[in-house]
Amino acid sequence: MRDAAVVIAVWAVVAVISAGFSALNRIYSNQPPEWERALALNLLAFEICSGSTLVLLWGVRRWPLGAGRWRYAPLYLAAISVLVVIKYAIYIPIRQWWFPSPPMMIKQHLIESFFYEGFMLALVVGVVHAVEYQRSVREGLLRASQLENHLTKARLEILRNELQPHFLFNALHSISTLMHRNVEAADEMLAQLGDLLRLSLERKSVQEAPLREELSVLEPYLNILRIRFGDRLSIGVEVDSALLDVTVPLFILQPLVENAIRHGIDRRAGAGRIDIRARAAGDSIEISVADDGAGLSGNGFREGIGLSNIRLRLEQLYGTRGSIALEGSPESGTEVAVKIPRAGEASK
Repeated sequence: MRDAAVVIAVWAVVAVISAGFSALNRIYSNQPPEWERALALNLLAFEICSGSTLVLLWGVRRWPLGAGRWRYAPLYLAAISVLVVIKYAIYIPIRQWWFPSPPMMIKQHLIESFFYEGFMLALVVGVVHAVEYQRSVREGLLRASQLENHLTKARLEILRNELQPHFLFNALHSISTLMHRNVEAADEMLAQLGDLLRLSLERKSVQEAPLREELSVLEPYLNILRIRFGDRLSIGVEVDSALLDVTVPLFILQPLVENAIRHGIDRRAGAGRIDIRARAAGDSIEISVADDGAGLSGNGFREGIGLSNIRLRLEQLYGTRGSIALEGSPESGTEVAVKIPRAGEASK
């Protein structure tokens, strides 16, 4: 219906323009313009072409010309000839009933117009081919974009799923160790682990969320650490309240904190501290997790599952606009900073 409406409208515009030229030509020849007659005949002639155009449009979509398909060209020539004959078989009786003319004048006009109409419908075939080619290219780009979007989501889901078994193994190991020292603390840790897993399952298909939601998802994990380490660990959270509605990758803080525990706090004697900060950095937001633990090894540092997955998630979500940086030195603690483009704030 949309195609039919567009075709009818285009031929109506052509008919009006043609009628205008016919009337101006009569005025130039010192004849009455006969606007109504010119407009009526042109609308009749060109609107009949709407049917021919729709037939050709249907044919082009089924049998387009192109590489390896030029064998269809004779079919189009035959179809154009048949459509011209059908047009005049409809047009002439209506014209004679509407504005009678001598048969010889009609015959002469018919012979002249046959080739003109055939050429015009051949142009229609060319225009339809161009329009359909542009449409197919546009649809192809859209399908490619949708496919790329689906692939990106699949990669992100794989990266998130890789983190969860790694974290679950570490958490269960901590609970197993704690069971021999403090059963009540182990029970509380199991409850916090249950909350964390529930939040993870509820947000299984979510890749980004407001920073306030990311912090709330992180809280059960921080509680697990507080139970596990007791007085040996203090945790500070310093977040600019103006950034709480900024969208960030979900579950990005937990592997950063886990990394600080594993490579920092666990490797040093005595009490330790972890600071979680979020601040504005121009058109980005910078989230950092710092510890005062053992620092970077003098033999260098190799990224584990957590940091490598975060790097890949940032690349998938933001391209070159997202980054992760690691700073530290032996015996002086470590800080991991993630920079995320501040594209907008989540709706409250």
